[in-house]
Amino acid sequence: MLVLLSGGAVLPALAAESLTLQVPSKTIDSLREGRLLEFFVPGHGTQQVIISHDGHYLNGDRVLRGESEDGQVAVILTTNRQVAFAEIQLSGQRWLFDGQRSGEMIEGRLYQPEELELDKLSSDYVLPADYLRQAQPLSLSSDHARPDQLHVSQGELEIQQQFSRQVLFTGQSAEVEVTLSFTNRSSRNLSAVEADVYFILEDSRLISAPACQSLWTNTRPSQQILRCRLPQTLAPGATRSISYIVRVDPVSQPKRLLSTVYVEQQRHDAWLNVVNDVVGQGSDDMLSAFNTAQAQQLTADRLGNVVIDVLALYTPDVRQIYGANAATRINQMFSVANQIFQDSGVGITLRPVYHNEVNYPGSDVDFYTQLDELTYGDHPAFGQVSTLRDQYGADLVVLFRPMAVQARLCGLANLGGYQTYGDLTAFDESEYAFSLVGIDCPVSSALVHEIGHNLGLTHSHLEDGGGGTFPFATGHAVDNQFATVMANPARFGSARRTAVFSSPHLDCGAGLACGVHHGDPHQGADAVRALNLVRFQAANYRPSTVTQRPARQVASLDGRATDAQIALAASVDQGLNYTYRVSPGQRMDINADFYIDSQHVGEQGQFHVLADLSAAGLGLLQLNDQGEIFDWDGSAAGLVPYAPARTLSAVEYLSILQNFQPLPELLGHPLVLFIAYQLPDTGQVIYTAEPLVVQIGTGP
Repeated sequence: MLVLLSGGAVLPALAAESLTLQVPSKTIDSLREGRLLEFFVPGHGTQQVIISHDGHYLNGDRVLRGESEDGQVAVILTTNRQVAFAEIQLSGQRWLFDGQRSGEMIEGRLYQPEELELDKLSSDYVLPADYLRQAQPLSLSSDHARPDQLHVSQGELEIQQQFSRQVLFTGQSAEVEVTLSFTNRSSRNLSAVEADVYFILEDSRLISAPACQSLWTNTRPSQQILRCRLPQTLAPGATRSISYIVRVDPVSQPKRLLSTVYVEQQRHDAWLNVVNDVVGQGSDDMLSAFNTAQAQQLTADRLGNVVIDVLALYTPDVRQIYGANAATRINQMFSVANQIFQDSGVGITLRPVYHNEVNYPGSDVDFYTQLDELTYGDHPAFGQVSTLRDQYGADLVVLFRPMAVQARLCGLANLGGYQTYGDLTAFDESEYAFSLVGIDCPVSSALVHEIGHNLGLTHSHLEDGGGGTFPFATGHAVDNQFATVMANPARFGSARRTAVFSSPHLDCGAGLACGVHHGDPHQGADAVRALNLVRFQAANYRPSTVTQRPARQVASLDGRATDAQIALAASVDQGLNYTYRVSPGQRMDINADFYIDSQHVGEQGQFHVLADLSAAGLGLLQLNDQGEIFDWDGSAAGLVPYAPARTLSAVEYLSILQNFQPLPELLGHPLVLFIAYQLPDTGQVIYTAEPLVVQIGTGP
């Protein structure tokens, strides 16, 4: 039961209300899947949720998720031995809790973020500069030099190109009509407007061009171009168009069909993407051949989701805000993101595989400069990011920093797979899978919003005029009703923010669907479909390097057969690799996974951690989760619980040692570790018959 205290805490930025809150540590520590959490929220009284998820991150942080029986209340909590961060969704309201452990209590502030302060958020995605440079050739075989007849200045003539198809697929032959439009933005008549079209005939065959002629330039090498002429004078403000048709022959690899138009020195670049068919021709619930091949390279998690690994970096000013618990605050944002994926029906689990500070100023630098330098490694602080990304198998890279309050930005991301119909492999989108997130942003969905951009989503048709990687890859909102994760509610009157991605199959209240069917060519909004189509590729951006903990041989003390499994390992690099040797200057983590005997799930159980340090002259010792050490006489009756007894779930986790530096007494000797769980009611003990042995070195 959470206890509300009188008095107020210091109001955080963008918070409407703040109250001090206390909760006994044991209330949180004893929670398991299926258990009840009871808490008090001002104005709403006592609430109850049933814990539905109990898991751990690689760094040992614990995440708990639960909801009420009627679905009106939900809690997401991430905690470690020092702090706890929580989000409470209650009847359309959001409450946040930031707490610290002090003795037997967790004390902190409970507050509501001020959503209205975010009404003027700027656009928070960009097309990467190199991506555009790849699509827009910067030079011809020689300088484009033709006599200026119109003498038009920059901006006096607007040029547009429109393709009759949105995309072509590899292996497909098709005719494409290209329409050139010219708008006179000057105050005088423009006559004899003549345009040269470069590049497109290098990858296609001309079928029809009534207003154009094909010719070869007098350059070395010579280029085949189209020279097109407007038949009539172009009056001020008028727009005229001409078109031509080409046939594109089948190609086996993705490419861009480029078209560059010159009118004197004015230039316009356009391209049509030729990509792999990600969707396929089957029903919506069938994987295409392309996605089947991608999925075969992956291993699903226990929810059946693909796992996208993330490199989580943060700036020094994040540490100034959250101290040594910056990684736990970051993990809370991952907890919220994964819940949003689950609630939306998106088969993605985000997994932070590495947390570290980078020596780069956060709030002192604008988001756009910082994202550019992160993407291309143009700042010394990011010099090792590419190496770290490969080392930890990180599919995505996120840099957490304080939000720029004056700029009204909670984040910024590169938009992935723009107009590629979901083919993120076509133009190596993995090289642009970077984003920035304001760690103190009051919008809890900030992280998953930016990752949505990386995976090809835009905001909404109203805000951006179309979708991202697919025409329907965008958010959705209804005026004065709701806005999904990608849409900005401030653009839709008094719309409330709802923590799901757009989908016509989800209900956003008042009988309104959360999206529009993807088949609608103008208003289609189905981010859930888009994400489920591209997720396999994103999870394959880098081969996974974070391995599962190795299993140990297990036995029962009474000799009974058991189907339990126990995994136990030590690591000096946050779980990237597992080690059996540690030098004196290294710090190690030891973590365990218990796959409880099927006959014991739901029973009361307690865990035990035993260390045989006889080689160092210290005998047999026991450890509890408070860091206390006890002698052991070798008997079952003398076992000390690692933590209080609790109802056993199918999978249990123990974070035994974190950031532990070997004691001088252990140098040159092995650390021999046994772990076990016991059913107090029956005395049955399941233990590791094969211990973990870590040799503690005497030198570097």
